[in-house]
Amino acid sequence: MTKKIITILILVLFIFNISAAAELKDPWISKKEQGQHGGTLITTLLGDPKTFNTIIAKETSSSTITDGYIFEGLVTRNGVTTEYEPELAKSWDISEDGRKYTFYLRKGVQWSDGEEFTADDVIFTFDVIKDENIPTSSRDVLKVKGEFPEYKKIDKYTVEFTLPESFAPFLNNMTAPIIPKHKLYSAWQKGKFNNTWGINTDPEEIVGTGPYKLVDYKNGERVVMEKNNYYWRQDPNGRSLPYINRWIRVIAESQETESLLFEKGQTHYLAVRGIDYRRIKTEAENNNFSVVDAGPAFSTNFLVFNMNPRNPNLKIEPYKYEWFTNLNFRRAAAYAFDKQTMINQALAGQGTKQWSPISIANKVYLNEDVKRYPYNLEKAREELEKGGFKWNENGELLDAKNNKVEFTMVTNAGNNVRESLVNIIASELRELGMTVNSTPIEFNKMVNQLSSEWNFDSVLIGLTGGVEPHQGTNVWMSNGHLHMWNPVQEEPATEWEKRIDELFVKGAAAVDQEKRKKYYDEFQEIVAEKLPVIYTVTPNSFYAVRDSLKNTEVTAYGGVLWNIHELYLED
Repeated sequence: MTKKIITILILVLFIFNISAAAELKDPWISKKEQGQHGGTLITTLLGDPKTFNTIIAKETSSSTITDGYIFEGLVTRNGVTTEYEPELAKSWDISEDGRKYTFYLRKGVQWSDGEEFTADDVIFTFDVIKDENIPTSSRDVLKVKGEFPEYKKIDKYTVEFTLPESFAPFLNNMTAPIIPKHKLYSAWQKGKFNNTWGINTDPEEIVGTGPYKLVDYKNGERVVMEKNNYYWRQDPNGRSLPYINRWIRVIAESQETESLLFEKGQTHYLAVRGIDYRRIKTEAENNNFSVVDAGPAFSTNFLVFNMNPRNPNLKIEPYKYEWFTNLNFRRAAAYAFDKQTMINQALAGQGTKQWSPISIANKVYLNEDVKRYPYNLEKAREELEKGGFKWNENGELLDAKNNKVEFTMVTNAGNNVRESLVNIIASELRELGMTVNSTPIEFNKMVNQLSSEWNFDSVLIGLTGGVEPHQGTNVWMSNGHLHMWNPVQEEPATEWEKRIDELFVKGAAAVDQEKRKKYYDEFQEIVAEKLPVIYTVTPNSFYAVRDSLKNTEVTAYGGVLWNIHELYLED
């Protein structure tokens, strides 16, 4: 056999192997009408990412880029119905006792570099999440009775999870993004995982199974993504989705800049602030876009005081710990929240007063009967007196040891709604004799203060919210990394925090929906009573969408891009 024939045979075998590896046996086929392939989608981001490593990301500026677009989970939720749907798993079985979940993976799914996705990637992902050396909030959410689920590979396309007891939110936890073993295993073994896939990583190194892959990032300018040609979802004609080839995400830094870019016709959609609603709505009548009312947002905005005894600033200002842990002080602050003014000024009248830790839009679990604190400065003063505070001859608030009540309140710069809320709150607290220094700071700096430095006085921040309450475990359970007022407690610092821990355990174990609702109702009542965080107002979700962007189904839960694989641009 000549060398030439041997070379040809090797080439044929190589091509055959590539074709076999690329054979997708379990594609997802779109039921929408056939769209146009091609084009560039342009949207905005409010701030730079901190990492492209989805496992350790703690801020939405990072996860908004990665989750659902570069990385996917075994399970997802429909953006309209919020019901569970298969993603990387084509199906699953649940045992009768609710303790065993078996997931059957789609065969032939490939990572964006062409490597096949298998059960090994799933096992690796959960090995990393389970690793106590990895600073991920996902670990808190996945634990059942304090134990991480047992999991194993059955075969190349099957994985099994066994729980210590029935755990109702488990499917929701399977929305956790899966990462590639072939790219990250070595770094994990060497103890370098936490420094892997940072913002300076070569984009080609970052591979996922999602509809897009990262191709460029310029700090303060843009994130550029391109279609993953190996993606497993297909259009009605059998061509690989997504339709849109290129996605440029402009880093706008402020909501005003986002609005300006959209109004100039430079972006395809805009999350409309209440303050801009009337103007944008009027402009829509004579321009090539529509404004969609998606109802109350799932997001929340709230003020949190630092009740962490490990706050390094307490060495100099120990009395602040006494103020912030004083329930009467926090109640006084709650009575000083003029929520109607917040709605009128920060949201231009397009919002709702928030009283509960469960999103207003979550009709399944929202408890509308929790304790409320209507705006009343006289009641606020009464609470301060009950808490041992007093006023000097200049009307300045003092504590029982004659320390002047002065502190700093921060929020993330560029978020005009939060900046407005902080100014309103600070103004009302000043009416009570407090000296409040309100300061917007860079978002990632604020996240560091909350999650690792613990050196803040008070922060106005928000959470995106969702349907499943247990997803808030890392916020509400006392050992959670995002238990902002006093995170990662070895033992609950208070009896009410201990009770919340118990309620989340009971709520997760209960299969009966009515029982679950009762547990989460009590949790909401405790939060409203003890005020570890003080809620403000929730904006209505309005989106302005270009007429050229097709196949959108806009909702408060899913936003505009939840089905980005089906969106296309019309010429």
